[in-house]
Amino acid sequence: MKKVRFAILSFAHIHAWSYARVLRELESAELVAIYDDNPDRLREAAVKFDVVNMYDDYSALLQREDVDAVIVTSENVKHKELAVAAAEAGKHILVEKPIATTLDDAWEIVKAAEKAGVKLQQAFVMRYHDATVEVKRLIEGGELGDVLAITATNHGKYPGGWFGVELLAGGGAIMDHTVHVADLMRWYLSDEVEEVYALIGENIREWLRIEDCALISLKFREGALGSIDCSWSRPGTWPLWGDMWLGIFGTEGYVVVDAFRPCIDVVVEGRPLRWEYFGCDADREMIKDFIRVVLEDETPRATGVDGVKALEVALAAYESAKRGEPVKLPLK
Repeated sequence: MKKVRFAILSFAHIHAWSYARVLRELESAELVAIYDDNPDRLREAAVKFDVVNMYDDYSALLQREDVDAVIVTSENVKHKELAVAAAEAGKHILVEKPIATTLDDAWEIVKAAEKAGVKLQQAFVMRYHDATVEVKRLIEGGELGDVLAITATNHGKYPGGWFGVELLAGGGAIMDHTVHVADLMRWYLSDEVEEVYALIGENIREWLRIEDCALISLKFREGALGSIDCSWSRPGTWPLWGDMWLGIFGTEGYVVVDAFRPCIDVVVEGRPLRWEYFGCDADREMIKDFIRVVLEDETPRATGVDGVKALEVALAAYESAKRGEPVKLPLK
């Protein structure tokens, strides 16, 4: 069996740990090396995933000829530096969302990958979840008629750490939780956002220096409407990270998708509620498809350009909240 040999560039993002697990499980993948600029985190990941080749210098790692592809899971602001270096080294790239924190950085990643002739996939895992893929099939099959509106939530707990530092994250809940949902809407509608209007609420956590709750309204070019609640509205004691819920209104029907509904709630006397999920492993499906893209020289389902377009919606939301009025796309 052909394998794609991977390196992970940083374990700063919590998703890195799940991606590494998937790479260890898949027969078509091999986790060859890891990099992190945090020595404690680097050692922890090396031990957990039994990786001998660990680096505190990503340039040295990228010189390895036995690395075919990298997964970039650093702090958001470092995505551009790592992804561009990987492209220039001839490595295929799966980059965590958001693709970057500015449009200039995002386009630089896309252009570097194009110039190097490597695959660039945005880690929009919800394009690979069984439930959301089924919704795409229903829409394309015409069962809902013309889609008129999509309302969605992507709630979560405050992730902590660097997510609360704007210089590293690029923003708060809007930056973290808008891009996934905006991308699904673009994917379902095969259309682009024309106008964004956002309201940032009073913080749930008064001590937090960036926003943790917001509501966003979208208007698409063909007339469909969208709404996103992207808030970190779950308390720290919540038994799961959050949700991904969409209501899709069409001229012929209505669909509700709750991507993380296949679960059980376990309640034991004297212990907090435990939530156990047994549904689709979207991380696994996404990485499996990225491997297929690399081996078969295909186009990723979620491209770098998709990452740019979703980032633009998040950045427009910040601009709208600042101005107190709707913002037209594309941003200048």
